[in-house]
Amino acid sequence: MKSPIKNFIETNLIMLGLLFYCCEDTQPDSSDVIDAGVVINEINYNSLDSFDPDDWVEIYNSSSETIDLGSWLLKDENDDDDHIFTVPSNTLLLPGQYLVFCTNTIKFTALFPDVSSYYGDLGFGLSGGGDLVRLFDYNGLLVDIVEYDDIAPWDTLADGTGPTLELNHPSLDNTLGENWSASQGYGTPGAVNSAYNGYE
Repeated sequence: MKSPIKNFIETNLIMLGLLFYCCEDTQPDSSDVIDAGVVINEINYNSLDSFDPDDWVEIYNSSSETIDLGSWLLKDENDDDDHIFTVPSNTLLLPGQYLVFCTNTIKFTALFPDVSSYYGDLGFGLSGGGDLVRLFDYNGLLVDIVEYDDIAPWDTLADGTGPTLELNHPSLDNTLGENWSASQGYGTPGAVNSAYNGYE
């Protein structure tokens, strides 16, 4: 027969384990992300009605190497086949270069005619109330992930008023809302972010 003290200790250990399990962090696990030097750098998820290029996502090569993006995958939070965009073969992203993925290339190029480095149509859009943007390499390994939202700490000006969400600096943790800001104007696809703060 167990002593009351032993029963008390075992009961409290079980309760402590349950407490830790229930309070487990549900944020994206960045430990599963490989460091390929490519970051999700700008997101347009809810355009202004009078200036609507539809949804688009910009990535940036922050490394010093040219990266072959052929057969890489862009996904939202849905894993259905119609929510996956496969990057065409022989797509090279040079050091310091940007690439935009747009939902509707006709609408995007009509409003951003000077942007030449883009792909589309994605075949899916992003939720105006928060969503996941995920980038995988050709082996299916997760390269980058952003779970944005339309509430603080994410800048709410990006939710239907015109600006996009811009990462303040490519070296910052882009899973954290405080490292993003609303852009000036309607965003800076294919160029340095207007929110760029210049420090590492």
